[in-house]
Order: sequence, then C-alpha cells, then structure tokens
Amino acid sequence: MIETIDKRTESAQVFRVFAEIYKTPTLEIWKEITQNDLLPKLRDAVQELYQIKTTEWKDVQPDSYDQLISSYMATIGKAAIPVESLYKPWTQDETCTLAFAREKGYLQGDSALHIRFILNEMQISIPSEYEGTPDHLAILLELLAYFIEHAPKSFTAEFIGDHFDWLDNFAFKLESNTGQTFYLEITRVLIATMKAFRSTYL
Repeated sequence: MIETIDKRTESAQVFRVFAEIYKTPTLEIWKEITQNDLLPKLRDAVQELYQIKTTEWKDVQPDSYDQLISSYMATIGKAAIPVESLYKPWTQDETCTLAFAREKGYLQGDSALHIRFILNEMQISIPSEYEGTPDHLAILLELLAYFIEHAPKSFTAEFIGDHFDWLDNFAFKLESNTGQTFYLEITRVLIATMKAFRSTYL
C-alpha cells in the first residue's frame, strides 16, 4: 500500500512538471532544463513509473532560451493553443440558441465553465494570464496532480475522462500546423503517461 501511495505521489509530481513545460517559458524553467536536467529526469521518471520509452529529447530541445521562447510562440502561443474549449463543441446545452453553440474553436466553453466552478469551489486563484482560459492544459495538469494526491480515485478518473480526451487532437494540430518538434514530442509522452497512469492506478 505504501509503495502504491508513493507511486501516486511520484505521478502527481510528473504531471506538475508537464504543467510547467506548457506555461510561458521563464528563465527559471530554462535553468531547470539546462542546469538541472529537468527533461532527462522527467523522461527517467516516466520510464520508471510506466515503462514508457521516449525519444532523446535533447535531439528536439531548443538550443537557447530565445529558441525556447520562439518555439513556444510558434506552437503553444499561436498555432496549437492548449486550451480544452478550442477542441470541443462550445456547449452541450441543447437550450443554447447561439449560432456557434455546437462549433469548435471558441474559448470559454463548457469545459472552461466547469474548471472555473472547481477553482471557485476550492478557492484557488490562478495567474491573471489564464483568467480567460481556465481550461488551459497547464491548469488542468496542476489540478490533476492535486486530485491524484487528495481526491478519491473515482473523482480523479472522472476528471481525466472529462478534461483530457482532446489531447490527441491537440497533438495532431501540433504535428500538422507547426514545424516545431519539441512540444509535439512532449505532448506524445504526456498522452502515453496519462493513459498509463489511468490504467495502472485508477
């Protein structure tokens, strides 16, 4: 039992690291990548926890902080924004009469409202840059890490089922709309990790 708890705690930390990678790059995260071997440590943790083989991320890792910023802006910041609402019909509310209600590509959809409700209930504040996108992948991953450690397994499983079923579409958009490989490779490993965690611990 203790070993299982430890593994779940390690999994939560893995998802926190993924969350940091999807945020706007800072000099602090670049220091973690270049001086503290953040990516090799993440790769090793994923392999140890779930036996997931990954590519050598150093082959796709940006060579400088400026390149990391450039890669982020070309992908996460523009061509493939990691916000859940954009990849799902705006609402499932059958009474909604707005013309775009069933269309994709709009912010502040049902998923955003649900995450905002959860944040309000838990009295959690998020950085101002995410106020308009509470269902940003970085926020979702941080919530998941918290639920892994503090919520019942059934709740965590439901949260994953409700809020991470769009990642394949996100990865496809990264692959088809950008020439960058760093975030694509990270996302592929995230998807594999998410599936492995769900089948192993939930």
